[in-house]
Amino acid sequence: MRLNFEFTEERITELKALQAETGTETMKELVNGALTTLEWLLEEVKKGNEIAAINESRQTYRVLVTPILERVAKRSRPSRAFVATGD
Repeated sequence: MRLNFEFTEERITELKALQAETGTETMKELVNGALTTLEWLLEEVKKGNEIAAINESRQTYRVLVTPILERVAKRSRPSRAFVATGD
C-alpha cells in the first residue's frame, strides 16, 4: 500500500536531517524506525511505566511527556471508582 503525506518545507528539512543523522538510506526506513520506537513506547506506558532519559553522572532524569503517551497512559490506568461501604 502506498501512503502520501503533506509536510511543510521546514518539516521536510527536519526529516532529511534525521535521515542523515541516523544513516537511514530511505524515508521508508526512517519512518519504520520511528513507528517501531512509538510501538515500544506505547507498550511500556500501557504497563504503567514512564519513559525517561537518565543522566547517571548527574543522578537526574527527565520523563518524556507527549500528548500521545499521556492519552494512552490515561486509557490504560485502572479506573479509581469510589465504592461506598455503607459504614
